[in-house]
Amino acid sequence: MAHKITKTAYQLSKNGHTAKYHISLVSDGVTAELSKYVIIDPVADLGLASNARLVLESVQYNFIGFDAYLDFDSGNPDDPMAWCLSRQLDRGGFDPNTGVKDQSGLSGTGKLQLNTVGFNAAGSKGSMIVKVRNG
Repeated sequence: MAHKITKTAYQLSKNGHTAKYHISLVSDGVTAELSKYVIIDPVADLGLASNARLVLESVQYNFIGFDAYLDFDSGNPDDPMAWCLSRQLDRGGFDPNTGVKDQSGLSGTGKLQLNTVGFNAAGSKGSMIVKVRNG
């Protein structure tokens, strides 16, 4: 078995500079936690140059049974956290004028990654709406 993760793009700009995705997450109760699971790749998903860096404009989420955090692939084993997603809060969002900018540097890929804690338990599920723009 495997976790069921579905990503749906529902707002993409024609120039590839902004995007909004709905991400559905359902645990199979067996497979390990998600670690550095790529949810948005600036090159593959948005057609941006490999040196492009995203800005996380907003995230809305609702989780049952797990917590998570987002980070950008910095090319290092210990990527700095971009945003914490606690099941206790079940909310998100921040100022879209500033957002959270990818600071991964030259060795990073700029991919937005999801990491979970407790997602490997049966019954864990959630959904996210993530909005990004080219930084």
